[in-house]
Amino acid sequence: MMYDRPYMKTSHEEQAKRTLLWIIGITVAVYVLQRLFQVSGAENFFETYFAFNSQSLSRGFIWAPVTYAFLHAPGIMHILVNMLMVFFLGRAVFAELGQKRFLQLYLATAVTGGFAWYAASFASGSTLVIGTSAAGFGLLAFFAALYPNREIQVLLFFIIPVRVKPKILAYIALGISLLGLLNELFEGSAMSGVAHSAHLGGMAAGYLFYRFVYLANPYDNSGELKLSVPKIFKKPAPKKSSAGYRYNVNVETPRDLKNEVDRILDKINSKGFGSLSAQEKKVLDEARDLLRKR
Repeated sequence: MMYDRPYMKTSHEEQAKRTLLWIIGITVAVYVLQRLFQVSGAENFFETYFAFNSQSLSRGFIWAPVTYAFLHAPGIMHILVNMLMVFFLGRAVFAELGQKRFLQLYLATAVTGGFAWYAASFASGSTLVIGTSAAGFGLLAFFAALYPNREIQVLLFFIIPVRVKPKILAYIALGISLLGLLNELFEGSAMSGVAHSAHLGGMAAGYLFYRFVYLANPYDNSGELKLSVPKIFKKPAPKKSSAGYRYNVNVETPRDLKNEVDRILDKINSKGFGSLSAQEKKVLDEARDLLRKR
């Protein structure tokens, strides 16, 4: 189709990649700092001031329910799995939410997961939580609610490709987390080292965000923060040529407008509202204004 061609693509995919790379980049940078502090013998610095532990709120560290999500345990698997979840699930839902609401979802799932862990810690005996897992599980719950029956391919044990429906994946994650939490509560400790309560809190936040925020206005993917790559990492911008081509949507008659609106609606059905260009959104606004005048 015409809008699948490279010159018709919008900057939306680039915006999604840029936002996700900022989140991943900050998380990886913090992970490197953690390991450097560990080598220097000051490994408790991050756990004391930025992890969410049982004394964080009483000490006045009100930022801990957010900052804990950017910390990870030693060993590469913890951060690797979490970042893969954030990247692939994040790209899948970004087009439907836009940058502003995606960041709201990300922070809401992380914070809710943190407080769910805090509530359960009084019974489980867990003293500290770190990691982006709550946000990852929240993105999974949102994605499963958005596309419950759209088959996706996942790598089982990072090796075996398996096709599965998102709702099945979400139910499996929910069941494992529930069993893990019950085990923690009955055992009276958190020996597994996995914050199942945070996972459940993140999933609950992801579903509630879908149910009460997204469905309230599914086509609102406006709102953008100016995230850009630091100048030192930017490539020099190519010089603009006066012979450059411009691609505009030309709508001159009511019949043309109807055909163009039909095409845009087909594009929304197949790719989501976030795939529309600014010009296509303008066409929809013009069509809406014409209908209101009749």
